[in-house]
Amino acid sequence: MANTSLDKEKQAIVKNLIDTCGLQQALHAATQFGWHDIATEISQEIDRTKHDRRKAPTRH
Repeated sequence: MANTSLDKEKQAIVKNLIDTCGLQQALHAATQFGWHDIATEISQEIDRTKHDRRKAPTRH
């Protein structure tokens, strides 16, 4: 959650949603509530997670 444009309260909502529901459900919930800035942050977190997985070395 690197987006510093969100205030602390919204950052806490993002973290709580992700911790409670997981990324995909958090994104769905934020979208359903019309929290577009929060949904955008969660979407960016999903993208970062996908990017990090591609960079990680495969262990055998």
